[in-house]
Amino acid sequence: MRSAPTSDGANGNGAPPPAASAEAIRAALEKILSSPGFTGAERLSRFLAFTVNESLAGNGDRLKESMLGVEVFGRKPTYDPRIDAVVRTEAVKLRARLKEYYDTAGAGDPLRIDLPKGGYVPQFVPREPPPPDPLAAAAAAADSGAAENGARRQLAAGLLVVAALGLAVTLGYRWRQGPVSPPALNSIAVLPFVDLSPQKDQEYFCDGMTEEIIDTLTRAGAFRVVARTSSFAFKGKQQDIREIGRKLDVGAVLEGSVRKDGQRLRVTAQLISVADGYHLWSQTYERELRDVFTVQDEISRAIVDTLRQKMPLRSPSALRNPPEDIATYELFLKGRYHWARWRTADVQKSIPYFNQAIARDPNYAEAWAGLADSYTWLAFFAAAPPTDVMPKAREAAEKAIALNDSLAEAHSSLGYVRALYEWDWPAAQREFQRAIELNPNSADAHFGYGMAYLAPMGRYDDALAELRRAQQLDPLSLVIMTYIGVVLDFSGHGQEAVEQFQRALELDPDFVAARQELEGAYLRQARYPDAAGELDRLRGVISQPRFDLIRAEFYARQGKRAEAESLVRSVEQQAQSGYVHPTSIAAVYRELGRDAEALKWLQRAYLERDGMLAYMGCSHSFDRLNSTPEFKKLWKDLGLGGPAAPGN
Repeated sequence: MRSAPTSDGANGNGAPPPAASAEAIRAALEKILSSPGFTGAERLSRFLAFTVNESLAGNGDRLKESMLGVEVFGRKPTYDPRIDAVVRTEAVKLRARLKEYYDTAGAGDPLRIDLPKGGYVPQFVPREPPPPDPLAAAAAAADSGAAENGARRQLAAGLLVVAALGLAVTLGYRWRQGPVSPPALNSIAVLPFVDLSPQKDQEYFCDGMTEEIIDTLTRAGAFRVVARTSSFAFKGKQQDIREIGRKLDVGAVLEGSVRKDGQRLRVTAQLISVADGYHLWSQTYERELRDVFTVQDEISRAIVDTLRQKMPLRSPSALRNPPEDIATYELFLKGRYHWARWRTADVQKSIPYFNQAIARDPNYAEAWAGLADSYTWLAFFAAAPPTDVMPKAREAAEKAIALNDSLAEAHSSLGYVRALYEWDWPAAQREFQRAIELNPNSADAHFGYGMAYLAPMGRYDDALAELRRAQQLDPLSLVIMTYIGVVLDFSGHGQEAVEQFQRALELDPDFVAARQELEGAYLRQARYPDAAGELDRLRGVISQPRFDLIRAEFYARQGKRAEAESLVRSVEQQAQSGYVHPTSIAAVYRELGRDAEALKWLQRAYLERDGMLAYMGCSHSFDRLNSTPEFKKLWKDLGLGGPAAPGN
């Protein structure tokens, strides 16, 4: 295929003309790639960046159709452009997109990058300089006014007025829009890598790579890394990078793609400044699959090296003891993928994957920690009896720590066990504080410390501080958002709690935890029509026993004793064949004034290690039982000092 025809000042290999430096060309490329027409066009952006970078490296003669099909579009080495026209098709799209850019956002750019028809070597064409600044021209005219006649002075003054008016209009527009103060480059969000694999079956692998990079960056220090939940809120969505940066309050965003074909791996990553949309760094990696850990580490180090100019950073350590067997790693990624979906069926699916990974590599600490998290989740959300699964969670967390004491996740996992199963509060505090010490950027560690330790202790202000810190690290986490509302409710700020739950539901109307908490908050405020509306929305989306208990408490609050008693007795029967939180049954009897029945179910909750007992004093629901010997003994056995007053 013929090389692209040359233009004035550029040779056939795409070397830049004397008037255009490599720096100017790269700046022009970054501006194009950050424009709205290219930010959502991953293939065209990759095509343009590849051809420009190859030309700058003096490799313009390599830019043939067969080479581009393999290097840019992931075709196999046997790619035949006569059969597959992907390069020609994408080149037509790229030329059209470049024309559109220069007709709009790039109309005033001092350098034009073109891809001439008939070839794939880009041309770099300097453009006419923009007209001089009218304010500067007016000032110059004014400076020379002494030597000119009155008419010239009036013209200069007129130009100054026009320029001043233009400046006033510009400043006035900016003032109406609010001050422009983009975040400094001391914070970063890593968006989920896109699966470009032929079969589109590597979502779990892409998610896992994203999580590993997030984790490595959190340990670099000195800058904030947005946690997984918030970054993944943009998964599959086409949004401007600057808008994402605004929503997450970060200065830089990393995005990328993964193409996994057999044992070959192609990873493309680019770091973008939110302030101006320019690319700070980009790179494509072609490796064997077994080198995935090296690629993850190289990406993290490149980001740190890029940001080091802006702030003091320590180099991240290598990835945390990755398994040598890539199949083991893939099993772990599948486990984390299902666990992160936060649904009972998926969490149950995650356990076999973690167990298979452990069977292949018993020294894989991360897999042990993942297993501990899965078992803890099932216990706390009543998907399994705590006495069945929490000992397994404890064993897995302790094994992970024995294998790698510097693994923050493992200490958080053990902290949940110590607090919500063993009620060993000093040990729980040590584990959560150790997790925070190991990784101050861990949203889960701050969340666990606030919600599983400080809140049960009645230290609500401290708990809120930890949850707010977790929210800074994970600003779009519905879980954190909801439990901030829970602690606000504990501390006597009921209306603020309601607003917090509503905020979470605005982001996701299907988030069940926020819906349940909102119904309970309305009920405690005697806003019965509002509570009834939320209760109706829960029908069919939570388990029937849980729904019946919420409905029974709703009836009891309104004095409908017969309806409430019928429902709670029905759930008692169901509790004989499946697990139900005993504390939830006790709450209904409390509302019915059946104190003896309430105490019986609270004692059963203690024997079954119901983690919800930790919050028994926070809601003040059982305060009237405080004087009974049975309740006093329960407080003592739990290791809690008694209910904390709201506002503490």
